[in-house]
Amino acid sequence: MWSKELQQQTREFFETYPAAAMKHFGDSKYGVCIVDDGKYIIGDRSSDEKWEYDSLAELIEDGWAID
Repeated sequence: MWSKELQQQTREFFETYPAAAMKHFGDSKYGVCIVDDGKYIIGDRSSDEKWEYDSLAELIEDGWAID
């Protein structure tokens, strides 16, 4: 799991901005996250794969953080 500091930076970033470059812990996934209608949607940078989360806490718990 990412450091507590990076997890907090991720929370604070999304208080101001609706989109961010993201990285996933442990498996070298990189994506772009947008907040749309209260959902956090991450699209993989190198494929068509997408992940959707109902909350920022869920996204962080799954291993994502700002890049």
